[in-house]
Amino acid sequence: MNNNSTFDWLGKPPEIDDRQITGVHKTEMLVVGGGLGGLVCAARGAEAGVKTLLIERKTHLSHPKNEFAGFGSRLQKQDGVETDKWELLRDALMYSAFDIDEKLWLLWLEESGAAIDWLSDCFAEGGSIMYLQGGYDTRSSDSHAFTKYISGHRPVWSKEPGARTLRKHAEKYGAEFMMNTSLVKLIRENDRVTGCIAQDTVSGEYMRIEASKGVVVATGGYANNTEMLDALQPHTRDVICTSICDGYGMGDGIRACIWAGAMFDDVHSSIVFDRGTLRTDETPRTCALDGKSNTINAQPWLKVNLNGERFANESVPYDFILHASRLQPGGCYCVIFDSKYASDIENFDMAGCSRVIPFSTGAPTRVSMPKLIERLEQLVKSGRFVKVDTISELAKGLNIPADNLVRTVDRYNELYRMGKDEDFGKLPSQLSSISEPPFYGCRSSGMLLSTVDGIRINTDMNALDENHRPIPGLYVVGNDSGGFFAHTYFNNITGCAAGRTVTFALRTARQIAALEA
Repeated sequence: MNNNSTFDWLGKPPEIDDRQITGVHKTEMLVVGGGLGGLVCAARGAEAGVKTLLIERKTHLSHPKNEFAGFGSRLQKQDGVETDKWELLRDALMYSAFDIDEKLWLLWLEESGAAIDWLSDCFAEGGSIMYLQGGYDTRSSDSHAFTKYISGHRPVWSKEPGARTLRKHAEKYGAEFMMNTSLVKLIRENDRVTGCIAQDTVSGEYMRIEASKGVVVATGGYANNTEMLDALQPHTRDVICTSICDGYGMGDGIRACIWAGAMFDDVHSSIVFDRGTLRTDETPRTCALDGKSNTINAQPWLKVNLNGERFANESVPYDFILHASRLQPGGCYCVIFDSKYASDIENFDMAGCSRVIPFSTGAPTRVSMPKLIERLEQLVKSGRFVKVDTISELAKGLNIPADNLVRTVDRYNELYRMGKDEDFGKLPSQLSSISEPPFYGCRSSGMLLSTVDGIRINTDMNALDENHRPIPGLYVVGNDSGGFFAHTYFNNITGCAAGRTVTFALRTARQIAALEA
């Protein structure tokens, strides 16, 4: 049982007098939030004949991400990709220490392939083409590596943005959209959620929206709410220097659900990637969350603490090195490599959004090598990356002990020559020498993408109350929903969160469509 009511961030539901209501809107399905989950739910619901209204507090819809995980899709079948779902489930349970709902994972594994096919067809209406990010080894070495599941589906976008394609698809079937409209609180009558009170963010006027079949909350978590992060995830705040959450992300949906009696996850977790670049005199807690993101940081280079000493195996999923660095001086680390970085990256065989070398399947990477080089030189010019001719100069530029860094680099080069990491067990293929100047380095920390703890749901996507009973009329999808992640994000599945969101948004729409009005 959690005690969210004791936190200052929660507050109390606003008291809105009936005389303040200037209008009433009626629909069957109300979707709150214009990100990936809300758009998919609205599109599929309208497609199924449900009268649908989507409200979004911003003036624009949020971009629907770039990688989507799924298993059993057409593209995987065409490429001969097969996945042992029980091995994957075991890994997910180990990641989360079993603080998750196993039934949600089994449901996702069962329905995600068809969900990716639906999304691919929808994007194709706007001229975008989906590719499978495959063709790499899932295990570079059984004794060293974490399994990398071939799961990522990445669209090559046409001139029409993905959000616009989803909206057009929804509108084609009659869905309506109200922008600049924010959720104030949910309406619960006779133990059922029947709608919400919303506010026009331009005029300030309040309105009542009644939904005869259900309300879907999809406001995108709370990654942009530093008060909630400090209260619920100080461990996350300790290892980030920037946030790239592109939605509103202020926790409005989660708070509204809790006010309506829903249960919030006890374990609070986020998606954090290891590609935030600090200034050379900063730590995560001294920076102003204005760090710069950079894909090169996520490569498995030598990484040392602020004492100039190696402290962990660098061949680990994105956020593992961040967790390890939280125990080190300053809660951050330095990334070290030399002028051979482009050829080293070719050997690293990275997957997902950290991959720079093109996929053999034709799928594009998030960043190309020319763009990565351009970005690196920009960071050198801005002073966030140090580029010098000696290791001692590099240490001075990073404000770490030179003698220690020289010894660490010497030892690392020795391990490279041996072809075996006897100190931390790093993948042999991801060892690289640091021997040819110029040498590069930066202070690195985490980049926050989104929070992934939320309202507990059942397999019908109904929100649950504190007694684990479904709340009729209330559904939650995307980063507002819980029970799927705990402690950390499952980085070995490319596009895991977005794939989960698409799959469960489609299921939510189907569930609501099947209800009698």
